[in-house]
Amino acid sequence: MARVRENLPGFSFEDAEDHRADMPVVERILSYFEARTGGKRLACRADINPSDMKDLLPDVCILELEKDPDGLLEDVVIRLMGTNVVSFYGELTGKSVFSHPSSLIADRIFKSAVFGLKRRCPVVVQAFTLSEEKNHLRVSVLYVPLSENNADIDRFFTHVSVSRSLTS
Repeated sequence: MARVRENLPGFSFEDAEDHRADMPVVERILSYFEARTGGKRLACRADINPSDMKDLLPDVCILELEKDPDGLLEDVVIRLMGTNVVSFYGELTGKSVFSHPSSLIADRIFKSAVFGLKRRCPVVVQAFTLSEEKNHLRVSVLYVPLSENNADIDRFFTHVSVSRSLTS
């Protein structure tokens, strides 16, 4: 299991494969993309049919990656935000993650994208320590890399799950 803590307390990055058994939504989404791609290539935006996952859409985001000429990640722009995600984080559709009022949240999303780019496979990111008013909650985000050319990851399909923390 790849678990990295990148100097952000209460925050971890893990291979999504490690959560297929304990997180049914991870199993469902990974199986969906494997069926669409035959498990032989990175998924692309065209592989997503919203009518196949209507019940998940309120918890889904599409993140677009902006890179410099050398291919290094410079920014993450939120292209689509489900209604539950908007209710939790605030409306950021069409905006940089760095426009979020919390620099900690922006840093976590950016570092999650960097981790997903390095791994080149689906990852689960978990935040156990949130803001003071939301410290009783736990956020798990599945990041599925998307590529229009099957080489360069240019987006992430994400699913955000918010639950009560086991420590509260």
